[in-house]
Amino acid sequence: MKNPFATKRGAQMLLSTVAAGFLVALAVGHSASRALAQTAAPADLLARGEYLTGDAGQCADCHNAQLQGGPNKVKPRPGVPWADTVPSLRGLKMFATDADALTFLRTGALPDGSKAKAPMPGYRFNQADATAIVAYLRSLK
Repeated sequence: MKNPFATKRGAQMLLSTVAAGFLVALAVGHSASRALAQTAAPADLLARGEYLTGDAGQCADCHNAQLQGGPNKVKPRPGVPWADTVPSLRGLKMFATDADALTFLRTGALPDGSKAKAPMPGYRFNQADATAIVAYLRSLK
């Protein structure tokens, strides 16, 4: 079977489809983040957030299995600013608003514009995934 995307027209169709999908995902993510602040999160959103903080994001590697934070058990690299302790993620109390938390998860920037100290990676989650993570972590008390 011939690859339908091998032609210029096929490639344009693929690009149009991807662009349309991106715009839909962006709109859904924006709506989801606004809905997050207004209503209780649905079970599938919480399940997605749990998956992303667990298997995908591996947050428990540093923040412990209950995501309660504590002393940083990861050995520092010489010359790298290093966090001696890691915060609890339960309830996301380090962020005053969902918008601050979403910005951090999407850009790696804290509310003051700085970056988190190592070993915290500079995640670049999309809007929908960041929204799911915030919903899940805010649900943990």
